[in-house]
Amino acid sequence: MKNPKISDTVDAVKTIIITVGAELTSGHTINTNAAWMAKALEPLGLTPERVLTLRDDVAVLAREIRSAVKTHDIILITGGLGPTHDDVTKAALVKAFKTRLVRDGGALAGVRRFFRGIDRPMAPVNEEQADVPEGFDVIRNRYGTAPCLYKEAGKASLFALPGVPFEMKKLMKTEVIPRLKKRVSTGFMARTTLRTVGIGESALYTLVEESGVVDDNVELAYLPYFGQVDIRLSATGETSAAARRAVRSVARKLDRVVGQYVFGRDEQTLEEVTGEILVSRGMKLASAESCSGGLFASRITSVSGASGYFLEGVVAYSNQAKVKRLKVKQSTLDRYGAVSAQTAAQMARGVCATSGADIGLSSTGVAGPGGGTKEKPVGLVYIGLCCNGAVETMELNLGMDRNRNQQRTSSEMLAWLWRVARDL
Repeated sequence: MKNPKISDTVDAVKTIIITVGAELTSGHTINTNAAWMAKALEPLGLTPERVLTLRDDVAVLAREIRSAVKTHDIILITGGLGPTHDDVTKAALVKAFKTRLVRDGGALAGVRRFFRGIDRPMAPVNEEQADVPEGFDVIRNRYGTAPCLYKEAGKASLFALPGVPFEMKKLMKTEVIPRLKKRVSTGFMARTTLRTVGIGESALYTLVEESGVVDDNVELAYLPYFGQVDIRLSATGETSAAARRAVRSVARKLDRVVGQYVFGRDEQTLEEVTGEILVSRGMKLASAESCSGGLFASRITSVSGASGYFLEGVVAYSNQAKVKRLKVKQSTLDRYGAVSAQTAAQMARGVCATSGADIGLSSTGVAGPGGGTKEKPVGLVYIGLCCNGAVETMELNLGMDRNRNQQRTSSEMLAWLWRVARDL
């Protein structure tokens, strides 16, 4: 494969990802292919300059391909290689490069071999899978029927891959990335992510910036969502080891600055880390939820092995259930109401007593959109935590829509549990 005419920096290798399909542009299918491909390019030091999603339109796609060939070094196209009328990528390639479709004998043999392998008859239309634009190299697809197409066009390397995620990923790993490694030899990228809770994005940014510990050659990005903020660190180097060293050095320094908020790294989740802490402490957990409707328990039990520390989750939605199942006093409900710190406290204490757990979490509030009053508006939530008999409560004023209120409540419960369990 020819080497591109690039400068000494990896950033000079301009990359574009083009995903094709009306199901993507209409919003009926989430475009996971583009995200996966972009992430798969990171170890090579490649960050796509553009990610473009196009409907099934030959003229539009052909125009964008011609433009990309003039401006980019690496072009990755996914989707539209099937045999049906709405698969237009090959037609667009023909139009863009002013060529024609020719039947490839090797590709046809591969399609027939695939259908024999799954013991299904091959419809005649599938023979068209072997029709490829003249002048393109055919990369065999061992995982499906549509081959991957490759072409050197001026300074650009163009790959057209099937849109089926399983096939695309396999071809990227086994065929495309090995070819790109031979071409991209000017640098490597390393990344790590510090995952934090208990601090907002602005406050976290201020702490980091005022510390002065970040090197100029390491890029930081702040990624906030639902009470959690991730700090993503990225660095490039002449070798992958050099890039990793740069990232690790800054991560260690940041740990000294914001470590009290960092619960994990990279793909670790708060529920996984919290579960590991509970196991190490030999502690059992239970939950009593009202307004969050079991979302906290769902997150806890999403972790394999949660049965080792999670005893039960109760959704006590009605006042009657709170009294009968959790031993909340009727007098408490009459005096303070279901949405109150007092009720949250008794729910947390009650679930510990009835389950035998060491730690109990509770939630009660006005999720919305109805049910709010001036005194207790939508988004007012109380959460309770009982640990070894001691009970605390926390008031949240979320003011969001119903689903976001519920999601945020479960996130705050989990973050509080992590802090308490960590400090035991």
